[in-house]
Amino acid sequence: MASETGESIRPRGAYIPWDHLPVERETVAGVATVLPVVVLYVLIAVFPIAFAFWASLHNIHTLNPEWKWVGLENYREVMNIATFWGSLWRGIVYMVGSTLIQLVVGLWMALVLNRITRGQKLLTAVVFTAYLIPTIIVSLVALRVFDPPGGVFQMMGAEWFNLWSSQTAPLGSRGWAMRLLILIGSWKFAVFVTIFTLAQLRAIPDRFYEAAKICGANRWQMFRDITLPRLMGIVLVVVLLRSIFMFNKFDIIWQLTQGGPGNATTTLPVLAYKTVYTDQAYGLANAIAVVMFLFLLASAVVYFKIFNPSEEVETTT
Repeated sequence: MASETGESIRPRGAYIPWDHLPVERETVAGVATVLPVVVLYVLIAVFPIAFAFWASLHNIHTLNPEWKWVGLENYREVMNIATFWGSLWRGIVYMVGSTLIQLVVGLWMALVLNRITRGQKLLTAVVFTAYLIPTIIVSLVALRVFDPPGGVFQMMGAEWFNLWSSQTAPLGSRGWAMRLLILIGSWKFAVFVTIFTLAQLRAIPDRFYEAAKICGANRWQMFRDITLPRLMGIVLVVVLLRSIFMFNKFDIIWQLTQGGPGNATTTLPVLAYKTVYTDQAYGLANAIAVVMFLFLLASAVVYFKIFNPSEEVETTT
């Protein structure tokens, strides 16, 4: 409805709540849009971290809900745990080894899939299926194929390559348990790298390669000068994500070895779990978890300072 001067006239009785607010309508709409995300982030990230830190300042028996304030005593005890530094080192070994294998295998699969012209969608779907297989199924299959009585990989390693004896369970061997954990985890999670890099490969315009061919460039030169620079940003992001995920991995390690034999595959997540349910020290386990968080946070900050993956993504897209 409009007046003679052309100005709109609000129908009598209509009420718009933001007309009398000290902020503009766009500001209210923006806050209303962002607020659910902030609340969700606080619930799933900030609150658990705050709870873990508060629990780490108390002496808490797992089966007794009584909390006794001890301040930083748990953190001093963490530094004095005989297996803490070894668990930290094994976690780093597992993280670095599995991330490097996943990066190499994932990049290779992405490059191969990107070059296929016939049946590309079907083959891509088959490859991506590995990432959808539940971890428990991967663990059960791995336990079977490395089992001494009839395990196919166990027999291959014993009879073909003489890596261990025919009666040895490789996943129960101090020399092989961590290596096999890295290989098994890499088989499942390498597809994560493939998903990201394949999407980036398909975003590179074909005209770049056509121009390079006209200039006489071979395949290696095109990969070095066209493909690799445009993959570098996403590779840096993927390496950071896979490193964090693998350092925090618990399920596949526990399902395959439960941190054994001895402490040969005990990483910090496994150590924290054992501290809760074996030593019944809930507060101490939370202190271990907080130390893990601080270690990853410091490592991520250093990583961003050195490589700055966000800038690489902006400059190469």
